[in-house]
Amino acid sequence: MAMKKRLLVLGSTGSVGRNVLDVALRHRERFEVVGLSSRSKARLLGEQCAAHPGARFLVHDPDAHRRFLSEFPELAIRAVDPDGDPFGKLIEITAPDLLVNCLVGFVGLRPTLSALRAGIPVALANKEALVTGGELVIGSSRTHGARVIPIDSEHVALSQCLAGSRLDDVKRVFLTASGGALRDRPIEEIADAKIGDVLAHPTWRMGDKITVDSATLLNKGFEVIEAHWLFGLPFEKIEVVMHPQSIIHCLVEFKDNSILAQMGVPDMRLPILYALSYPERLETNVAESKISDFPSLTLGDVDEKRYPCFALALRAARAGGNQPAVLNSANESAVGAFLAGQIGFSSIYGVIARALDRIPQAKLASFEDVLETDRRTREFIKEEFGF
Repeated sequence: MAMKKRLLVLGSTGSVGRNVLDVALRHRERFEVVGLSSRSKARLLGEQCAAHPGARFLVHDPDAHRRFLSEFPELAIRAVDPDGDPFGKLIEITAPDLLVNCLVGFVGLRPTLSALRAGIPVALANKEALVTGGELVIGSSRTHGARVIPIDSEHVALSQCLAGSRLDDVKRVFLTASGGALRDRPIEEIADAKIGDVLAHPTWRMGDKITVDSATLLNKGFEVIEAHWLFGLPFEKIEVVMHPQSIIHCLVEFKDNSILAQMGVPDMRLPILYALSYPERLETNVAESKISDFPSLTLGDVDEKRYPCFALALRAARAGGNQPAVLNSANESAVGAFLAGQIGFSSIYGVIARALDRIPQAKLASFEDVLETDRRTREFIKEEFGF
């Protein structure tokens, strides 16, 4: 019987993290959760600790950490202190077979690097790690022989379509985009979209930040950058097509003009299972489907007038250096301000564009360089926009 794979799940109380734990429990004979983390969701984390009694855990917001231990004092012996480098401590204490990084935002880069440098493979749902520090992440992966395994449905699909093929034979790849919550809204009404409108994604159930990124299509720009680093593809070979049904997750066109597509119902547990079990495939009862029940499938071009942030992402991607990190930091600040009611939806574009115009391009040679870019961008936006 195969040994259980020991999982450390960062961001376990978020939407992707909850799906990871669902998959792990459905296949408990193959997976053991040895570590959990949350920024602040005490009640849910307490439930997860009960479901995984052998797991150590981290509440990485210090105030939330204190509140958690006051509510669950019996769990104190399993807690990791949030001071210093808490993710690094959790990785060292749990020594997992696989780090599953479901964190949201730039905060996910450091633990990704820490795990890879310790020779621990990473199943990565944290887009921002590759967007801000792709060269560092892939360099660490190669140096220390620890694989980066994507969790995003598009990149899981791409890895399957490319399996056994030479990159020289690839003409181009197509990542599919649902279009987000505002895809059918008249363009002239998009600027007036309210928070509730933007968060009402028609297909996927995700966290607030990624749902906003889906509405701006910046998430797909991030995925273009991820595909570049994960698969060594030049940007000119990576395209995006609109696919509202979210059944086709990726297509690969080869130089003989043949096209392969990967399909599946829009359920994150399917790519998660692939990532957790890689290089195996496990028989499962997750997201079973009947092909004849699939809706009609359509594909179309991206309308950059509807999604101007997508063009900003491609601009930053092609510029390279610190520009993708500037893109990410500016977007995190702008989306945070939108969700807090400080700016309108259409202002997200202006904030990001201003930051890309004003932060000088520079090379990134270390994590500290990325950290400085993040700090400088957020400082600029606070001075320029007041948030």
